Amino acid sequence: MVKDTDKKNEAMTRIEMRISKKDKAIIEQKARKTGLTTSEFIRRSALGRRLPCYGDTTLLQEYSMQLGKIGSNLNQIARCFNQGFISDTLRGEVREACRELLNLKFRILPALEDVACGKKYQKKTKSTASGKESG
Repeated sequence: MVKDTDKKNEAMTRIEMRISKKDKAIIEQKARKTGLTTSEFIRRSALGRRLPCYGDTTLLQEYSMQLGKIGSNLNQIARCFNQGFISDTLRGEVREACRELLNLKFRILPALEDVACGKKYQKKTKSTASGKESG
C-alpha cells in the first residue's frame, strides 16, 4: 500500500500532450465534478484508479451563499442583543432567521445526498411511497 506521504518523496516527472481546446475543457469540467485537480483526474483515469463520483454541486454553492447571508444577519442581530437593543421587531427577525435556517437545512440535506451518491435527488411520489411502482 502506497501512502500519500510516499508520493511526495517519489521523484515526479512531467508528461506533455496535445489535445484540442474542446477536449481540454471537457476534461477540466469532469475533473471539477469529481473535486480533483485536472492532473490528478488524468492520472487516476489513465491508471484505472477510482474516481470520486459527485452529483451537481451548483445547488450546494447556492445554499452555501444563502447560509453565509443568514449567518451575517444573525451576527448583526446578536450584536444588537449584546448592545441592549432588544425589541419585538428584533425578536421577529430572529424568529424569521431561524425559520430560514431550518428551511435551508431541509433543502441542503437532499442536495448533500445527491452529491454523496452522484445522482439526482427525487422525492418519493405517493405511488412509490405506498409500494406501487409506476412504469
